[in-house]
Amino acid sequence: MAATKAEFGSGTLFKAAGTVYGIMVGDALLVLVNALLVLTPVLVGVIGPLALISLILAGPSFVAACYAFNRLLAHEDTGVFHDFMKSYRSNFGQALVVWLPYLALLAVIAFNLSVLPGNLGSGPGTSPVQIAARIGLLGVGVLVATAAVNALLLLSRFAFRSSDIYRLSLYTLGAQRRVSLGSAGIIFISGFVLMATTAWLILFVAGLLVYLVCMNSRPLLKFVEAKFATAE
Repeated sequence: MAATKAEFGSGTLFKAAGTVYGIMVGDALLVLVNALLVLTPVLVGVIGPLALISLILAGPSFVAACYAFNRLLAHEDTGVFHDFMKSYRSNFGQALVVWLPYLALLAVIAFNLSVLPGNLGSGPGTSPVQIAARIGLLGVGVLVATAAVNALLLLSRFAFRSSDIYRLSLYTLGAQRRVSLGSAGIIFISGFVLMATTAWLILFVAGLLVYLVCMNSRPLLKFVEAKFATAE
């Protein structure tokens, strides 16, 4: 008997192309929704620290991108654009509630880093205490950012109360250490590369970075689903 012909669109190359296209669509949506954030390097010179207000919308858009990319990874998507917009509309309010406390903490850490004398390198006027303080603040910043990523990922997947999301975002830092280290590594490396090159690079890699975070965080979502709740 002749082998059954493979259905059109079921090949590995076709799926890979679909994934790349989905990431590109997600990247474009992230950039469009966060247009003010993209312009922050320009706005800072005009309106100063007030330009950081543009970070407010980063939370809801991250949740929407995670929802779309997780469905893409599970081959359950109805199109990245459709899934992104669906999650953005339905989760916008709660995403702000969850994201803003983390954003406030990150803003405080960034402010302290900006006013702390010295730098990470050795040089005239830089003491070991100042270097240690900067390293400590950076470590706390990465930890807070990782907890924020966990919280927004959980929101993109589960219908939890905001208070439960806060608790689980901290609990999963230790319960899923490999995932937490992976997310922290993505945050640290991407931040380092953007500072070492140009912040405009985020225009081209935003979707890829969120997709990598989603890939890394699949064990975390499965763990929470099995232990605490049923996914949406």
